[in-house]
Amino acid sequence: MNELKHLCDRDNNWYATAAVPENFVSGASIVNKVQHPRVPFSINAYSLDPSRGINIFGLSDEMWTTHVNQLTKAMSKMHMIGDNSYVRDFIEPEDYLLQFAEALSQMKLTPTGESALPSAFGKNIQTVYDSMMAEYNMYFQYEAMAGSPTHPQNSLCKTFLIRYTGEKNGVPHVVLAGMDYKGIEYYSDIQPEMFVGGIAGLVAGMVARKGQQGGGSTQFGHGKPCDMIEWGAENRYLVCAPLQYEAEATDAFVDFVSTFHMEESLREQFMARKLQNAEQMFQNTMATKQMAQQSLMNLQMNQARLRQTLTENSAAMSAGIMDSWNQKMASDSRISQARSEAILGVNTYQNSYGQNVSVDVTADHVYQNNYGDVYAVSGVAPDQETLNKLNWRELSK
Repeated sequence: MNELKHLCDRDNNWYATAAVPENFVSGASIVNKVQHPRVPFSINAYSLDPSRGINIFGLSDEMWTTHVNQLTKAMSKMHMIGDNSYVRDFIEPEDYLLQFAEALSQMKLTPTGESALPSAFGKNIQTVYDSMMAEYNMYFQYEAMAGSPTHPQNSLCKTFLIRYTGEKNGVPHVVLAGMDYKGIEYYSDIQPEMFVGGIAGLVAGMVARKGQQGGGSTQFGHGKPCDMIEWGAENRYLVCAPLQYEAEATDAFVDFVSTFHMEESLREQFMARKLQNAEQMFQNTMATKQMAQQSLMNLQMNQARLRQTLTENSAAMSAGIMDSWNQKMASDSRISQARSEAILGVNTYQNSYGQNVSVDVTADHVYQNNYGDVYAVSGVAPDQETLNKLNWRELSK
């Protein structure tokens, strides 16, 4: 049974918590730089079994921005935080996960199956969604106060888990990669006074698009109207192992994913710095617009309400994580076995020695002889006379 452990760096700074096997080498580090205005820093955690080549990773927060409308891209430069390295073209979630898996595993991968990801994010999806929308509603209020009312289009909170196969140094490997994906599309009512020079003439002739949301696409990343897409993952997970150790790697991965979370005080700092970034972006815009003091007072009230909402949602998430962990540990063997069977394409039987043996799902009957050898039979079962001659007895799942 794996135990919850603090994942720390060499100086014993605690960054994350997860359940890891006792014999694995585990730790974590912090990437203390702004990756995106919504990601002030991130953490990387690992749990490794060098003797068998089983490597498990958990990476927190990563977000990207896609500018669908080049005019709003010009607007965004007025209140940008940091550089624009977080701006990239939108790609489908499955392609995003594949890129992550290939980069981390250093292999060319082929997807072979998918399943549900047993993360706390997925088990508390409504809480996650409410928290995300509370944040974006605050950002949209800032934009409205800055003279550019902004409206949400599509949004998505969803978990992904995909199994891949690949080869490293001539050895067949299996990779399981998952993510807690979230994203939102939005569009703004264009305000010509936000622009100067040559752009103003172009924008002045355009019609504000408020109220045109109906009839747009519902597939995330392709909604209309849409000026901007923000997308990424709250957490990304991966296990890479030689194919012969897939069962052991899968069990350890399930335990890790279902319990992984950033250390609580660090998460509080994360949220506080996100709010600071949002305030700085708003003040940059206010300086440009020279808006009234009342807008700053509204900002402070909105921040207070948001902090309360995020605090409540954070507590709910923490309770959900521990509840998910307790439920999982109460039925650990059953859950891990079922997930392993689904991914591996096998069923598990118990032999006369009380040991579990895995047999391909195509087998209709499984037998054991008096030496303990196991035989799988597809189709019609042998008659009793044949079984007596072979000294076989049928095994049960």
